[in-house]
Amino acid sequence: MTSRRYEQRRRAVTAEETRRRILDAMYAQLPDMPSLDAVARQAGVARSTVYLVFGSRGGLFDALAQDVLDRGGYADLLVAVQATDPREHLRGGITATVRMYAAQRDALAALHALAASTDGAMHRAGEARLGGLRHLADRLHDAGLLRVPHATAVDTLWLLTAFEAFDTLYTGRGLPTETVAAHLNALASSALLGA
Repeated sequence: MTSRRYEQRRRAVTAEETRRRILDAMYAQLPDMPSLDAVARQAGVARSTVYLVFGSRGGLFDALAQDVLDRGGYADLLVAVQATDPREHLRGGITATVRMYAAQRDALAALHALAASTDGAMHRAGEARLGGLRHLADRLHDAGLLRVPHATAVDTLWLLTAFEAFDTLYTGRGLPTETVAAHLNALASSALLGA
């Protein structure tokens, strides 16, 4: 029995190591469109293994998009949105999002540029973001803090937390990360919150 558990644990570790090698190979090919053959070669696996690990090309790109966010500090965003005060949720969420985008700016820009070729991965990531923004708008509404209709709040949050909004200030204007966060937070507060 002990030998069997050890073998299962060893297989799980090996599977995670293989998954990590494939994601690292995908990440290394950005900003170009990752070639699955080149990824498999670089990861030291067969092309069929890539599909076995991720289920599909779409599953692979979903995992890559999440991996890029994780590398950028997605865990910090998850902590920020747990704030009990919805205003802190708003400020902390925007700040953590900006820091995450800044940490992975080039990879995220590449994924956005390749969005049409990623089997919907960026669309699915956007849908997940939208769900979080709706939850934030609900919290602000329930606390009596919104000065705009709920739908307008969601659309405003969608705009202000978009990678493109961040990158317009960060790359387009050359502003530092914390200045971008401060500007986006000020815009969100003035657009959404009552006195």
